[in-house]
Amino acid sequence: MDLSALQRLLEAIVSARVACVGDVMVDRFVYGEVGRTSPEAPVAVLARGREIAMLGGAGNVARNVAALGGSVALAGVLGDDAAGAEALRMLGAEPRMEGHLVSAPGRPTTVKTRYVAGGQQLLRVDTEEIGPLDPATRSTLVNATRHAAKDAGAILLSDYGKGAVDDAVIAACLEAAKVSGAPLIVDSKARGLHRYGAAALLKPNAAELAHVTDMPTETDAQIEAALAKALSLCEVAAILVTRAGKGMSLMVRGEPVRHFRGAAREVFDVSGAGDTALAALGLALAAGATHADAVELALLASGVAVGKTGTAVVSPAELIEAEVAAHMAPAE
Repeated sequence: MDLSALQRLLEAIVSARVACVGDVMVDRFVYGEVGRTSPEAPVAVLARGREIAMLGGAGNVARNVAALGGSVALAGVLGDDAAGAEALRMLGAEPRMEGHLVSAPGRPTTVKTRYVAGGQQLLRVDTEEIGPLDPATRSTLVNATRHAAKDAGAILLSDYGKGAVDDAVIAACLEAAKVSGAPLIVDSKARGLHRYGAAALLKPNAAELAHVTDMPTETDAQIEAALAKALSLCEVAAILVTRAGKGMSLMVRGEPVRHFRGAAREVFDVSGAGDTALAALGLALAAGATHADAVELALLASGVAVGKTGTAVVSPAELIEAEVAAHMAPAE
């Protein structure tokens, strides 16, 4: 994608609206300094400094949609606890985000707390309950999903495997996509592909693709074989596999695989880069972009995201700056 095409797509995104459904969580980062080892055990002692928190999981996808200039309706589940209240406050502070969040009595909000010193993550502590929702919460979430998906140009399903995305929620997403014609795009940690029915696109990473197909995914040829097998195992129309520094590869049913290479970038933190890619991909398709242009935008956006620390969002200005820099880089 050249610079003028990127600018046109970013302008089109401003009028795009997407629904984001899935596992909503709070990402917390505790930063400090390590100057000694504990006398009690061979572990570092962190002198606690600043702490920041942000919406994570499906919430981070929604944050990235808003940061890129689109509008988003977010549906998911929070616990009836302090972290859930904190998540609602963070959502309320985002002008381009609309909340359809359900409180689950007795269930904790998923919180990922990362302890960081010297740019290195020392430890992550997760607070969560993984398991099915109670029937009342599930029914409320299904209704919230339907409301969020109304008038959406794309539906983004972010399944982190925490329990919010079950068969009923998937069915609600598929039905909303069928009625509206909006593409359903799925980013899933689940081990099966068939449960997402005739979704428009699945977005696994290379390790996840290798797991579901039981095939290697290192080279282009291996990726192509694994993608062909994956499509034979499910009804989805297309699969986009993210390959870290090797870029992304797309296979649309009935078409040959296309490989997309990203510019080489310094990586500081991969936290949330997949969420950024999903947001950019969904927004581009909602704005009427081709598969190729949507993948190019997702690749560019995730490349910017890994150059930041924490579960970061990216802005249109940063994407333009990155595209300009890529074109100015000397050929190898």
